[in-house]
Amino acid sequence: MKKLLFSILCASPSLLFAQGSQVNLQSPKAVGMGGAGSAYFIDEASIFYSPGALAKMDHNAISVAGNAVMYKSAFQEVGSTVVYHTKNQVTPPFSVFAAVGPKNSWWKAGIGVYTPYGGAVDWGREWIGKFSLVSLSLRAIFIQPTLSIKLTDNFSIGGGFVYNIGTVDLENSVPVFYPDGRAGLATLKGTGTGTGYNVGIHYNLDDDFALSLSYRSKVVTKLKDGDAIFEVPAAVAGNFPAGNTFSAELPLPSTFAAGIAFPISEKLKMAVDATVIDYDIYKELKFDYKENTPVLQDTRSPKNYTKAGSIKAGLEYIASDKLQLRVGGGYIATPVSRDYVYPETPDNNRYLLSGGFTVKPSPKFDITASFAYQRIVARQATNLDSHLSGTYKTNIYAPGIGVSYKW
Repeated sequence: MKKLLFSILCASPSLLFAQGSQVNLQSPKAVGMGGAGSAYFIDEASIFYSPGALAKMDHNAISVAGNAVMYKSAFQEVGSTVVYHTKNQVTPPFSVFAAVGPKNSWWKAGIGVYTPYGGAVDWGREWIGKFSLVSLSLRAIFIQPTLSIKLTDNFSIGGGFVYNIGTVDLENSVPVFYPDGRAGLATLKGTGTGTGYNVGIHYNLDDDFALSLSYRSKVVTKLKDGDAIFEVPAAVAGNFPAGNTFSAELPLPSTFAAGIAFPISEKLKMAVDATVIDYDIYKELKFDYKENTPVLQDTRSPKNYTKAGSIKAGLEYIASDKLQLRVGGGYIATPVSRDYVYPETPDNNRYLLSGGFTVKPSPKFDITASFAYQRIVARQATNLDSHLSGTYKTNIYAPGIGVSYKW
């Protein structure tokens, strides 16, 4: 029971690292173009996408955006005709950006509060993989003050310090049983913090052609004194101390991104973004429990992720001064090998389609809407730790809206 139980408990937080937990929804304008636009859009969301571009803003602004991410996955075990589905869950990642400074100056300062990692999934307590995961909710909130400097009219640089507040709440069934056949339940809740940085450069030849490079550092989030709560039969309760806590380190990976923007015609613009993400820093997950028993021991769970990346492209059509239309798509590679697929985000290579628009009721107000759809390629996998074997099919839907005010 010892090996089975605690390899299960260690597996669940891997949602922090799979592509499914990386929330690239900070700007609804960029989302409408498939997530591209780091070189194209010069606005307050550049705090996240390309800090070097911020100094080129000719105004001050504040924006608020939110999304309703709906994650839907299905699992069919090898040799079975039964298909299990996740329950309906809506995750609301958000972003708030503000940029201030003298108009048409050589510098601009700003701050961003956004959720680059997060997600929620609930398989319930009756599915075949309940000992791998029942439910999980996680969020990483980044707070990033930023300064950007224009070195020439065409070239600017910028950077910001990142402070992360991360929360995780997960449940797993425990293979100990009540007289009525119900399995026990383990709940792990924790809050952690970490620090990092975001730097970038932006170069434009004219108003339409631009290049952007940015680097977001890894953020090692340290969870300390998280709550380890066990609901188990009284006969085995001594193996699961009440009031126990746990600690862990969760390394959120670094990202290198490059973007290009160029005109196709006077009204039609195109942007392309490429990213490389250093998921290979995530080799294993360690859990340190404050109070150990013969069953409850500190654990190590191998992950062995690899580097991954994505390519995204989008078009913007400027219908008028008050309306812009967008469409985009992309391909996202997975860092997860088939031996380490978990039901939190049964990751695989995925395809992205998106669209959106901006309306401008007045020169100072923008209202932007977007919708993104991701299809994760169906994947048959057998997990080395839990031995759960079957095929996952997953789709992700993300409508979003944002409002900005300029002065």
